[in-house]
Amino acid sequence: MKIKGIVLLCLAGIFSFTIAAQQVKVSGIVFEDKNKNGVKDASEKGVKNILVSNGKEIVLTDKAGAYTINTSVGSSIFPIIPSQYGVWRKNKPQIQNTAFLYIDTSLTENENLDFDIPLIPLSEKKTFRVGAIGDIQMKDYQEINYANQSVISELLQRSDIDFNIFMGDQINETLDILPSVTQMIESLPMPSWLLLGNHDRNVRGTNRQDDVFNRYFGASYYAFNYGNVHFIVLNNVASKGGRDYTGLISDEQLCFIKNDLAYVSKDKTVVVCQHIPMVYTRNRNAFLDLVKDYPTVLILSGHTHQISRHILAPNVHELGVGASCGNWWIGERDWLGIPTALMQCGSPKNYFTIDFDKNNYKINYKGIGLSADRQMDIWIGGQDTVDTHIEALSQLDKNLVVANIYGGSDSTTVMMQIDAGDWIEMDKTSMVPPSVSRLIYMNNKGGYPASFSRKGALRKRESPHIWTVSLPTELSIGIHTIKIYAKDKYGFEVNGSRLFSKTNF
Repeated sequence: MKIKGIVLLCLAGIFSFTIAAQQVKVSGIVFEDKNKNGVKDASEKGVKNILVSNGKEIVLTDKAGAYTINTSVGSSIFPIIPSQYGVWRKNKPQIQNTAFLYIDTSLTENENLDFDIPLIPLSEKKTFRVGAIGDIQMKDYQEINYANQSVISELLQRSDIDFNIFMGDQINETLDILPSVTQMIESLPMPSWLLLGNHDRNVRGTNRQDDVFNRYFGASYYAFNYGNVHFIVLNNVASKGGRDYTGLISDEQLCFIKNDLAYVSKDKTVVVCQHIPMVYTRNRNAFLDLVKDYPTVLILSGHTHQISRHILAPNVHELGVGASCGNWWIGERDWLGIPTALMQCGSPKNYFTIDFDKNNYKINYKGIGLSADRQMDIWIGGQDTVDTHIEALSQLDKNLVVANIYGGSDSTTVMMQIDAGDWIEMDKTSMVPPSVSRLIYMNNKGGYPASFSRKGALRKRESPHIWTVSLPTELSIGIHTIKIYAKDKYGFEVNGSRLFSKTNF
């Protein structure tokens, strides 16, 4: 079959990759599936100039929608979906990358495979909202129950999210619960894309640690378009043998990114999703060089079970989205029997939503089970008598205000106002969150955990999003209002408030 397409190859000496011995040729038609039955009917036309990739090279469909691409066992075939289309999925499952073709070992008898790709027309959106769901990380059916009662329950009720991206570590190395995890995510009212985390791998003596993930979910890295945004999903969990791993983008993926971006105009926002933060990825400079000409690059990552933000270049902003399981589903149970699982940074279990409007975006922290307005906690010295028993808190100034602003970063400006007074700038401070100091004390003292709860794995580690300032000394005795306002240029703007009591003690 003669294809009028383009195959882009990486330059020799810049990127290297190993050619697998078992080669496979995949051919098919990309077509507009008007009746949504997944089969190309005689009346349905192919779609030209659709990008199809094997995870390294890219080809374009010809005027009839036809393509042919060579690949090898262990790779995946997927279209890079334009913003005006969605993928067809059998029985309408909500996990989008299940529509991709994984070249499994069971297909090695066939050197030629047919893979038609049905596309569903969509109305293009200039503004849309994405859910970024960090490590849900369930290891058994008890933790599936925790997730069903918390993050999944909350997402089931949201009608304002256009699609989710699950940031890896859907499971905690228990591959046998993947069917249940799949059913959970497919039950959500919005589509979802999944990526691979270090605990999603098959570490049982295989050199393809993403093989089980790919059998369920099609591909561990890929790209797609939505609105004016180009999304690139990466697998940067590089095996060092067994369970050992490092943060690394493979040569094949770097080659794919280079080839993919050749088709992405510079006026688009680029969003990169990966499990291990880019700031901890060994060859991040190779990636940063590939995106240096794009004015707006947002990286979303998980893995660390704390919220963090990093400015990797003037045009590159990274958001570590935290974990929807919090601190690994452990800690004192709440009134529903779900572990509080407070994270080391002092944030409750959470996820983020990101609002895109052309080339602008706004990040929104969402504490699971909390009001959307709950963006911080505000601790004030001398307000809680229990704090006098906790050394880390009793040593703090009684006039100190500590604001833990969950989505804040080094670039965030934080201001405080008392009553109707002047706004005072707060100082970025490295310290253990008061909420974490309190739980560490209760764990060590024996107050926690109660029966059927597990001791929280908290350490005296500083949070990356704490601000402090002292109260004005001239405050009168009585009740006062404190307001805090935080904003930065990377689409983050929040408010918080509380009352406190000024006494003469």
